[in-house]
Amino acid sequence: MFDKSKYVSPIHTQGLDQWTRAWYGEAVEAGFIRRHYQLDPVTIKRLRSYFNAGLSPIEAAQACFGHKN
Repeated sequence: MFDKSKYVSPIHTQGLDQWTRAWYGEAVEAGFIRRHYQLDPVTIKRLRSYFNAGLSPIEAAQACFGHKN
Protein backbone atom coordinates (compact mmCIF):
# COMPACT_ATOMS: atom_id res chain seq x y z
CA MET A 1 0.00 0.00 0.00
CA PHE A 2 1.13 3.57 -0.70
CA ASP A 3 2.64 5.23 2.38
CA LYS A 4 1.58 8.89 2.41
CA SER A 5 4.16 9.73 5.08
CA LYS A 6 6.93 9.07 2.54
CA TYR A 7 5.29 10.98 -0.32
CA VAL A 8 7.29 13.88 -1.71
CA SER A 9 5.39 16.33 -3.88
CA PRO A 10 6.64 17.04 -7.40
CA ILE A 11 7.03 20.73 -6.50
CA HIS A 12 9.26 19.83 -3.52
CA THR A 13 11.27 17.47 -5.72
CA GLN A 14 11.70 20.14 -8.39
CA GLY A 15 12.79 22.70 -5.79
CA LEU A 16 15.28 20.25 -4.28
CA ASP A 17 16.66 19.47 -7.76
CA GLN A 18 17.15 23.16 -8.60
CA TRP A 19 18.65 23.86 -5.18
CA THR A 20 21.06 20.91 -5.52
CA ARG A 21 22.22 22.13 -8.92
CA ALA A 22 22.87 25.57 -7.42
CA TRP A 23 24.67 23.95 -4.46
CA TYR A 24 26.88 22.02 -6.87
CA GLY A 25 27.75 25.16 -8.83
CA GLU A 26 28.57 27.07 -5.65
CA ALA A 27 30.72 24.20 -4.31
CA VAL A 28 32.69 24.01 -7.58
CA GLU A 29 33.11 27.79 -7.76
CA ALA A 30 34.36 27.91 -4.16
CA GLY A 31 36.88 25.16 -4.93
CA PHE A 32 35.37 22.69 -2.46
CA ILE A 33 34.85 20.06 -5.17
CA ARG A 34 35.78 19.48 -8.79
CA ARG A 35 33.46 18.86 -11.69
CA HIS A 36 32.16 15.28 -11.90
CA TYR A 37 32.02 15.02 -8.10
CA GLN A 38 30.07 11.92 -7.05
CA LEU A 39 27.77 12.28 -4.05
CA ASP A 40 27.85 9.56 -1.43
CA PRO A 41 24.73 8.53 0.55
CA VAL A 42 25.82 10.42 3.70
CA THR A 43 26.25 13.69 1.77
CA ILE A 44 22.91 13.21 0.02
CA LYS A 45 21.17 12.86 3.38
CA ARG A 46 23.04 15.89 4.72
CA LEU A 47 22.03 17.98 1.69
CA ARG A 48 18.37 17.08 2.10
CA SER A 49 18.59 18.24 5.71
CA TYR A 50 20.23 21.51 4.68
CA PHE A 51 17.55 22.08 2.05
CA ASN A 52 14.73 21.35 4.50
CA ALA A 53 16.35 23.66 7.08
CA GLY A 54 16.27 26.52 4.57
CA LEU A 55 20.01 26.97 3.96
CA SER A 56 20.99 28.66 0.73
CA PRO A 57 23.12 26.63 -1.69
CA ILE A 58 26.30 28.53 -0.72
CA GLU A 59 25.56 28.12 2.99
CA ALA A 60 25.08 24.40 2.41
CA ALA A 61 28.34 24.13 0.43
CA GLN A 62 30.19 25.86 3.25
CA ALA A 63 28.52 23.66 5.88
CA CYS A 64 29.28 20.54 3.89
CA PHE A 65 32.89 21.21 2.87
CA GLY A 66 34.10 24.27 4.73
CA HIS A 67 36.52 24.33 7.61
CA LYS A 68 35.15 22.55 10.66
CA ASN A 69 35.98 24.07 14.04
